[in-house]
Amino acid sequence: MKNKLLLVLANSRWHNKRPWLSIPYAALILSALLKDTFTFQIVDANARNLTEAECQREINDFDPDIVMVSALSVEYHRQFHTVMSLVKAVNPSIITVIGGVYPTTLPEEVLKDTNVDFIFIGHAEERIVSFLQAVLSPAKTDLERIPAIGYRLADGTLHITPVASYISSVAEMVRPDYSLLDIEPYLVRNTSDYQVSSQVRSASLLTTYGCPFDCVFCATRTISGKGVAFRPVNDVLDEIDYLVHNHAIEDIVFLDDYLLADKQRITSLLQGLIDRNYNLTWKAANVSAWHLKEDLLDLMKQSGCTQITISVESGSQRVLRDIIRKPLNLEIVPPVVQMCRTRGIDIAANFVIGFPGETWDDLRMTFKFAETCDFDLVHFHIATPLPATDLYRIAQEQKLLPEDFSFFNPNYFGFGQAFIATDEFTTQELLVLRAFEWDRINFSTSEKTAKVAALYNMTLEELTNHRKMTRLKFGIHLHE
Repeated sequence: MKNKLLLVLANSRWHNKRPWLSIPYAALILSALLKDTFTFQIVDANARNLTEAECQREINDFDPDIVMVSALSVEYHRQFHTVMSLVKAVNPSIITVIGGVYPTTLPEEVLKDTNVDFIFIGHAEERIVSFLQAVLSPAKTDLERIPAIGYRLADGTLHITPVASYISSVAEMVRPDYSLLDIEPYLVRNTSDYQVSSQVRSASLLTTYGCPFDCVFCATRTISGKGVAFRPVNDVLDEIDYLVHNHAIEDIVFLDDYLLADKQRITSLLQGLIDRNYNLTWKAANVSAWHLKEDLLDLMKQSGCTQITISVESGSQRVLRDIIRKPLNLEIVPPVVQMCRTRGIDIAANFVIGFPGETWDDLRMTFKFAETCDFDLVHFHIATPLPATDLYRIAQEQKLLPEDFSFFNPNYFGFGQAFIATDEFTTQELLVLRAFEWDRINFSTSEKTAKVAALYNMTLEELTNHRKMTRLKFGIHLHE
C-alpha cells in the first residue's frame, strides 16, 4: 500500500492578511513528482478560502502519513505554521514538512516551531522522492545522505545538511501537472495589480528558473544559485495548449526572472505562439532591457505581447554599478521605451530607492530619469532587506536597521515601508518621496492618468481614491 501524502496550500487570508492568489507552481511540480509514488492529494485552502477548521477537517479525513506545506513567502509565515499546528492537533504522529523560499532563506527560524518535523531547502526535482522515502523509513538512516534538508536530532539540536546543487543543474525539467489542482479560482484577475490584472481569463507561467546576476537586494542566488534552468520550449507550448483548450485562457503572464536570456529559445517560443494561432495576449512581469532589440520586439508584438515591465532600479549609473550591481546601461532605456511605444506595447518600470551608500542626489536622479523616460507606468519601491541577501548583511553591519527589526514583524513587510536610514536620508523622507513622486510622474497629464487607470484595471473614480489614500498613507497598507 502506498503511503499517503498531503500537500496543503495555506489560506493567505488567515490572520487578516491580504489575499495572494496566483497559480501555485510548486503544487504542479510536486504533483508531477509525487503522484505515482504516493497516494497524493492537495488541499488548496487558499483558492477555496477554507477556514482553519475546514482545513483541519480535510486533513483529518485524508488521514495522511505526511503533510507538506509550500511556503513561498516569509510574509505569510504565520499561515504556514498554522497549518503545522492544525496537523499536529489532528494526529501528533503525522510527519510535517515545510519547503519553499521561507525555509530556504530562514531554515533555523522555521525549525524553532516544534510542529515542524522537517524542512526541505531548494528545488524538489531529483531529491524529493528519496527524501520522503527516507523520512518514512523506520530508522531514517538515509537522511544524512540527502542534501539541503533540516530536522531536529534526538537531543533537540538542529541538523541542516548543506546544499549540494541548484535547479540549474537538474538534468531534466519537470512538466507541471495540473491534474490534481483546480486552477479555476486563480484565472479571474480582477485586481489592481497591473502586472497580473486582466479583464479576460488569465494564467501565470514560468518558463525559466533563476537569474545569473547578483543584485544586492535579491535572494535568488540563495534560492536557485547563479545559473538559469530552461524548460523545453515544447513543454511550455504544450502547457499553454492545455490552458487554452481546458480552461479557455485568453491571456498569459510570464513570471520569469530572466525570460529573454536565450534569444534563440525565446524566438522559438514566440514563433510557437504564432504558429499555434492561439490568439492570446501576454505580459511579462520582468524583462531585461538590454535584450529588447527591434527584431525581438517585433516578434513579441506579433505573438500577442501587450505589456512588459523592466526593472531599472536606479537613475544613477553609479548606484547601479557600485551598489546594486545590476549590469544595465541607462543609455539604452529611453530608446527601448520609444521602441515599445511605436509597437503599441505598454512598458512599465520598477525603481528602488534608499540603499546604503546612495546619496540624496542619487535619489533625485532616479525620479528625474523615471520622468524623462516617459514610461506608461512607474513604481518606486523602498530598499527592503530580505533574508539571505547582501542588503540585509550590509544593513546589519552598518547598524542601519531599527532595534526591533525582524522578518516576522508585520511592520516590516512590503516594499513601501522604509526601514533603513543613513546620513543622507531619513525613513520619513523616503516615504514622502516615494508616494508623492509616484503621483507626480504617473499623473502629469489626463492622458497618462487614463493610461494608468487602464493598467490598474480601475475606473477614474477608483484611481482618484487610490491616489488620495496613497498620499495619506504613503502607500502602506498593513492588515495586522
